Amino acid sequence: MSQSLESQTGLDEPVTLIKHYTVPADEAEQFITAYQENARIMSTQPGFLRSRLHQPLADLPETRFFHIAEWNSGAELDKATANPEWLAAVKRLFNDSGLHITSDPAAYRVVVELNPS
Repeated sequence: MSQSLESQTGLDEPVTLIKHYTVPADEAEQFITAYQENARIMSTQPGFLRSRLHQPLADLPETRFFHIAEWNSGAELDKATANPEWLAAVKRLFNDSGLHITSDPAAYRVVVELNPS
């Protein structure tokens, strides 16, 4: 489990949350189903813009998912991660005896952006 469940960016500018989750390959579908509860809760929070969960195309013994979520501001992300309903859902996800998850979340700001010219 990650060291801290709650975000503490303190920023009033847009942020992108990037997390990777690693699970054994035979638990990938179970993880996706369980993950959707957390995504549903976060999608209703003020400041939430978009979230995507990426699964690799390669079949490996472990599946490393990448979750990328965009927020209007770090402050709104901070408030959302303090939501008791979301905290309880995350704890259920990581305490599920059928899932063996590791995760390392971090919030980022855009420093370089390229668009088609």
